[in-house]
Amino acid sequence: CGFIGDAKEQSIQAILEAVEDKKAGKFSKILLTGCLIQRYFKELKNEFPEADGYFRLGDIKGLTAALKAGKPEPDPYGSRVALEYDHVAYIKIADGCDHKCSYCAIPGIRGKYISRHPDSIIKETETILSGGRVKELILIGQEISSYGKDIRKGYDINRLIGDISVLCGKDRWIRLLYTHPPIVTDSFIETIAAHDNICKYIDFPVQHTETEILKLMKRGGSTGKIFTKIEEMRRIIPGIAVRTSIITGFPGEARRVFNSMKKNLEKIRFDRLGVFPYSKEENTPAYDMDGQISVRTAVKRASEIMELQREISYENNRKLIGCRERVLIDRYDGEFSYGRTYRDAPDVDNEVLIRSELKPGEFYNIEITDASEYELTGRI
Repeated sequence: CGFIGDAKEQSIQAILEAVEDKKAGKFSKILLTGCLIQRYFKELKNEFPEADGYFRLGDIKGLTAALKAGKPEPDPYGSRVALEYDHVAYIKIADGCDHKCSYCAIPGIRGKYISRHPDSIIKETETILSGGRVKELILIGQEISSYGKDIRKGYDINRLIGDISVLCGKDRWIRLLYTHPPIVTDSFIETIAAHDNICKYIDFPVQHTETEILKLMKRGGSTGKIFTKIEEMRRIIPGIAVRTSIITGFPGEARRVFNSMKKNLEKIRFDRLGVFPYSKEENTPAYDMDGQISVRTAVKRASEIMELQREISYENNRKLIGCRERVLIDRYDGEFSYGRTYRDAPDVDNEVLIRSELKPGEFYNIEITDASEYELTGRI
């Protein structure tokens, strides 16, 4: 990953650890690819001569040759091997981004928005489901709201998820990640509502709530439009879990603006929220923007937002005590089984703890008996 400062640091640390493991004889080759490599190709080749290969994004042919894996398939998606849980599969439906958010390096790294052909996505879905183990299918892209605008006329995100819903049947979940809020339509929300196997969960990353900062971010939308859209979601789908992400310390975020955002977040009460201090990224319009905020201030404001969200999450979770929830189990650690409700994506959202040995990849009806800020406790 090469998106923001923290991610770059983690990626560099992973490379350093791989270099040490190679020196220790744990493996013979290091091959590097991904957004960080795409963004800093020449610099990293000079910095890490210990690596045995560098590959730009999409260089399946080069990677296949380096791995001596034979001739690559015309559509490599069809034979991907999942590295996550056996019962969870991610399907990328698009790549790149055409939005020009002033803080974001992704368009420069991944290029223009390209939708995968629906036949390719359907084929991969059928391949994944044929194994019988996958219980949660997660559709992803840098943003999925624009899907289809560059391919078959009339075949948009609503048509795609409708077709996938039919394939998945009633005993699986479909989760949709990463929308672009200004172009989330009522028809998209209604499509989610119309299919029982699509999780009533939407990733809706507003990044900020204040109109003047949204304008500087070139996000589109406004404070009023955010409130209206969330009210519409909650009207059409009672009980929907709305997740967002927030950036603090963006250039021009005066204290009064930040305080207004805190008040608006308290009114909206997002079900799930992640917050990131603004990361100043080269080759983005915001890099040289007036009104830069110190990193210390951005981090402090991020902590304030998370403190507020902890309270909201705790209150929301306490309301679930006594309710019965359908829970998908992810793992068992010898004492607790850990699972998730429809409100929770893997690795980023809340978990349900059950003091019983339950089978990963299976659904159970769980009564919620206790709750903390980010965890529920339950029993069969």
